[in-house]
Amino acid sequence: MRDYEVLYIVRADLDDEKVQDAVKRVNRLIERSGGTSEATNLWGKRKLAYEVKHQKDGSYVLQDFQLDPNRVPELESSLKITEEVLRHLIVRKPEKAAPVTAVAPPPAEVVLEPIAAEAEAAGRVATAAREEET
Repeated sequence: MRDYEVLYIVRADLDDEKVQDAVKRVNRLIERSGGTSEATNLWGKRKLAYEVKHQKDGSYVLQDFQLDPNRVPELESSLKITEEVLRHLIVRKPEKAAPVTAVAPPPAEVVLEPIAAEAEAAGRVATAAREEET
């Protein structure tokens, strides 16, 4: 079973009680498909971007559920023929990542050498090279 969420728009000409009935109907569709409903979030009535089935407004509902991936097309076809639902979109939620235990890298070895000694040695080599040239 995988985690999914469905966002659907219920007809705005229905009162709040009938919207609740439509939500219960969608829950039953999910359960008949072999899934389990987890959370339902009613967003309320909102204006649609364009007219759908002669409706300018709709009640938005977001619902989380778990379902076998092979049963999703069956649920979609059931939502298409539900009269109260104007539009719907089913989206698979991302898998929950397993907690990663962070392992600190071993400390880097620090070698401290005097910089002045290196500069002095390089200066001696350069002086010796100039003396040989002359």
